[in-house]
Amino acid sequence: MILTVLSGKGGAGKTTITASLAQAMKNAVLVDADVDTPNLALALGAEEPVERREWRGAFVARFKGGTPRPDACPFGAIRDDGSVNELLCEGCGACAKMAPESYELIPVLAGYVEVYKTNAGTLVSADLVPGRSGSGKLVYEIRRIAEDIAQKEGAKHMLIDGAAGRGCPVIASIRGADRALLVIEDSVTGVNDAKWAVGVLKHFNVPFSFVINKVLDESRAKKIREEFEGLGGTYAGEIPYMEEIVRTYPVDPKPILKRIDVEGILQS
Repeated sequence: MILTVLSGKGGAGKTTITASLAQAMKNAVLVDADVDTPNLALALGAEEPVERREWRGAFVARFKGGTPRPDACPFGAIRDDGSVNELLCEGCGACAKMAPESYELIPVLAGYVEVYKTNAGTLVSADLVPGRSGSGKLVYEIRRIAEDIAQKEGAKHMLIDGAAGRGCPVIASIRGADRALLVIEDSVTGVNDAKWAVGVLKHFNVPFSFVINKVLDESRAKKIREEFEGLGGTYAGEIPYMEEIVRTYPVDPKPILKRIDVEGILQS
């Protein structure tokens, strides 16, 4: 089973809940698909990776000489002298098509892939180099590596800690997932952003369960439950706002696991 944990917004508690689930699941390979700000290893108490490799999955344009063509870049990355501002370059290749005598695309270091051994199983994580594009492609790459590890280890499950929002890394993290667990923060923005995440899940036909986190008002939590059940989700529990959860790193899974239906999530 491939289970992806999403939240719609940052700070909803997605990684904390993922770390708790990871310690409850048996025979699982873990993936931290939040490649811009990975911290699942930290939540599980894994300090050093057992393997770290470079990932050159992004491309930038390089000025070979000849006639400068600032007009060839739709993103304004080419300077008047023909040189390329790599932070503005999207690697689209328009300049290499329009002026192949002056420009070419070259692969660049865009991130690092890291493998950890944790008390909950093997974790495949990645860290995108600041300013580089390609987060979706990097998630795809670490999922491919995790699938190979799962096959070697005979793992039955893959648990993915997805990124917040609804962009490329989120789409790459739910590709082919059997189910998603949506973490909904008990706040106006938490609910609104979770609705956007539901839209992405429905587009890709991924069924979902949901957990309401940081609950401060039971009547509001009841309304949230009714709303997301109406959107097709399966209620899996709610977690009150508790300071001990926030302060506990590595994550102690017990306060969370006793409040959510783990078996129901995995068997849905």
